[in-house]
Amino acid sequence: MRHAEFRHHRLVEVYDAECRWGPDDDFFQAVVDETPAARVLDLGCGTGRLTVALAAAGHTVTGVDPAGASLAAARARPGGGEVRAWTAVTGVRDGVVDFTHHYHFDDGEELLSSASLRFRSEAELRTSLTRAGFIVDRVHGGWNGEPVGHGDGEFVVLARVGTLAPVF
Repeated sequence: MRHAEFRHHRLVEVYDAECRWGPDDDFFQAVVDETPAARVLDLGCGTGRLTVALAAAGHTVTGVDPAGASLAAARARPGGGEVRAWTAVTGVRDGVVDFTHHYHFDDGEELLSSASLRFRSEAELRTSLTRAGFIVDRVHGGWNGEPVGHGDGEFVVLARVGTLAPVF
């Protein structure tokens, strides 16, 4: 199943165990905390880890996610058992990496989740965001605010809703 960790109820529970609070969460918390009692839209809130933390810090937070199983887990904040998990890359082409996550549960059930990631340049990312009506305030190269090319290889983008730009 494609993107099963966002759709299958057992894999959604595994997601929280695999993706614990990290530097990305610290970064988002710090940015939001710059504005006391901020109104926040947590787009792609997943299981709600950051959403709950921001609300606990006194912010008004709305979590939105296209995955119903993730939202159900966010409402329930699930616990779990032991799971063995690994990832195998199945293909690389034109800046896209295909991979499959393997999950083996302690009760013997095995589940697979496949996905693809497309890697963009900073210029491509800025262009996409501008065309979607965002104004890019800052782009960092990592969760500690490093310049692009000097961090951990991720783009950390701070953008806000602007006027819709014409698409050519």
